[in-house]
Amino acid sequence: MEFNFENADQIGPKLPNLADLKKYLREEKPLYYQVLEEYLRNAAHLINELGAKLERSERQAHDEGKVGEKQQPVPALVHDEAEGVEEDEATELQQVPHELLLNEGVVDAVPRAAVVDAVPRAALVVRRRREVIGAREIVLRSRTVRVPIVEEVGHEAASATPQAFHVPVVEGLPAQYQELLVEPEIDPYTVIRNGDGSVIIGCGICPKEFGTLKGWRIHAAKMHTQNGFCHKCGHFVKMPHVRSAEEVAAIMELHSLEWCPKATKTVINDRAAKRRRLELVGRNDEAEHYYIPGRCAVKHQFYHAAN
Repeated sequence: MEFNFENADQIGPKLPNLADLKKYLREEKPLYYQVLEEYLRNAAHLINELGAKLERSERQAHDEGKVGEKQQPVPALVHDEAEGVEEDEATELQQVPHELLLNEGVVDAVPRAAVVDAVPRAALVVRRRREVIGAREIVLRSRTVRVPIVEEVGHEAASATPQAFHVPVVEGLPAQYQELLVEPEIDPYTVIRNGDGSVIIGCGICPKEFGTLKGWRIHAAKMHTQNGFCHKCGHFVKMPHVRSAEEVAAIMELHSLEWCPKATKTVINDRAAKRRRLELVGRNDEAEHYYIPGRCAVKHQFYHAAN
């Protein structure tokens, strides 16, 4: 069955197209016509922009593919002698003309030196150049490895044998805080030296033992702070009116953050910042709660010298 499409426009009703729609909107709805024109312009601009981006991406991918083809992986610098001989022989056979391979007699008649001379020397130059690049990489890697080795040696040299416990001196601490500190009746830890040179740190408050002094400090901070003991300043804190574990934890936290004389440098800096802010707003009574080692001692010396 054959169809004749010569009079296809006469078959069926004629449907309106985009041109008819634009003509109708231009005459009847000019505002809608402007909106449609703006939409079509934006759509055309977006299509052109996407096409340009796609073209750039394809061009970039094509260029990267060319670069990847040029950059061949560098083989290992160390080759087995047997493998090297086999590769050289295979290369020599590939360089011999095909007619010589067809005739075994002719191949036997070709001298060994002639076959070797027929092989180009470009491969040897490339191999020698690869060895130089590998040597540079090895030098750079050795430089990067030396840095942590030096640091580890310095760290080991800086480590010292733990010393026996001595009650830290808390001079310069205000009187109201000195009254709250109590020296321990027994040493909080003891240093036990074995015959083989190893050291054991025994806790004086409980029967626990540790291999390092740092381990004992972590243990004391977790277990003996609830007993009112501060492992930083080595003192017990008086708590005459405390009745619960929550109150003990709160008092020890304030002791560490506000007036422990052996606090870390970070805590001391935080105290100084808080004290400075309180002094700026005139709340000097609250600022006195934060003890700064050295600053309070200088202040007391200046006060006594003035009197």
